[in-house]
Amino acid sequence: MVTATERSSSQEDLSWLERVRVWRKRVSDRFKLGPHYTIERFGVVMAALSLSGLLVVGMTVWGALSAGNTVLSETALYNSTFVTSRTGVEGTVNPVYVNRDRDRALVLMKFEIPSQMSSDAADYYVYGTGIDGGPGGGPTTLDTPLAGAVYSFGNTGYLGIILEAPDGFAPQLINLTVRARKELMTPRNRPVATGMDRSFIENDQWRVVVNPAARGAEHLPALDSDRLPEPEDIFAGTVTWRTEQAKRRVLDSRLADMKTQLTRISNYTSQMAQTSVRVGNDPSVRLLPPALPSAIDGDSITGMDSVELRTELMEKPSSAIEGVANKTERAALLDTTFPDGYLVNTYTLHSSGPMSGGTDFDWRQRSVADGYFETLGTGEPSIGDYLAHLSEQPIPSMSSRDLRWPLSNGDTINDVRPGDTRAKPLIELRNNAMTAYDEYFALKRAYQTVDLLELLVMEQTLDQVVSESTKASGPTAASFRS
Repeated sequence: MVTATERSSSQEDLSWLERVRVWRKRVSDRFKLGPHYTIERFGVVMAALSLSGLLVVGMTVWGALSAGNTVLSETALYNSTFVTSRTGVEGTVNPVYVNRDRDRALVLMKFEIPSQMSSDAADYYVYGTGIDGGPGGGPTTLDTPLAGAVYSFGNTGYLGIILEAPDGFAPQLINLTVRARKELMTPRNRPVATGMDRSFIENDQWRVVVNPAARGAEHLPALDSDRLPEPEDIFAGTVTWRTEQAKRRVLDSRLADMKTQLTRISNYTSQMAQTSVRVGNDPSVRLLPPALPSAIDGDSITGMDSVELRTELMEKPSSAIEGVANKTERAALLDTTFPDGYLVNTYTLHSSGPMSGGTDFDWRQRSVADGYFETLGTGEPSIGDYLAHLSEQPIPSMSSRDLRWPLSNGDTINDVRPGDTRAKPLIELRNNAMTAYDEYFALKRAYQTVDLLELLVMEQTLDQVVSESTKASGPTAASFRS
């Protein structure tokens, strides 16, 4: 039997359920969630998805365009290597250079084997067009008028293309087709001009894609002149600059390592004076420094290390710092423009003279373009003659184990009995000093018989570029699609 209380509770439950049903129906009707609104609901969902898709596609296209514009504004060179179409000669392309006003550019290339291509600028022809779309697009007109010239830097294998844009370069990909008018290699049986037009089969050609308007183009002071720059100025500012700066860093590091070894030798020499042991009946026997060969005897190095120089530069102008003040403008720039912020030291080697087969001169104050040879006073008529003279001299060698290591009792370290453990401190001191002497000798030999001579070779090469370079300009050398 149902009580009044139970009937009241059941009615309350039905009332609550009815309210829930009414609320669900209202929501369903309002948002078309019921079974009668399937088509309408599908349309709403598809509209929402379409709108989302449009937003996604729109953002994707915008991102692609932005990325493309970013790449176009940043990238100056699009291919760093090339292969000629008929003879298969390989080469590399250096960074694109521009002048300060960005209305002149240089595209510098190098043949892997220079003898495989002509060294005469007149033997090359350049045709430039714009590119429709990306780097793989078809040819189109140029957005700004261009003129050009071709430079050949003697037998170095370097070939340069100067681009002149009187109105400034537009942010546009430029396709440069370079044609060799002379073939010094037998053409391949099957040309490598896959996917290119017929001219690449009939002529030995290659392509370089550049954008001189991009921020990635490097400034080259040699291009800032009012007239077309001289070949030697371009070569000195590009090829010589890179190799010379790298070599100056090697020389700088070599002197720092030599200074470290001389400091170690000095430290071991002091220990020799302070370390004594009993040998036989003598209670105080010391190791004495050995007599050194003339190649390193009396050497010293003075100057500041890079940390000390950095501190000096924070407190004084460079014109007031010894070892820096007298540098030529080019030498100073070479030593202060390392891409990674490397700072040189001011170490200077002082010795009685260069090693046999080597040379010694103050390379810090001048540069290859300033010239070293004229300051050496060698008596030789040319760098080539001087280098030939040095090559005839024997390169010295040294092993500190062969030196005589005397003891204060008149004997040598070799006279100590192998089983005499009391002499162990002297033997260890001798061994440590031997390592320092050998390291220093090897460093100095590399410094004087290799590194410094390479600076003279660079100077000789630059002299040859001056006398052997050629350039060609005008429509017979370069033409452009406008």
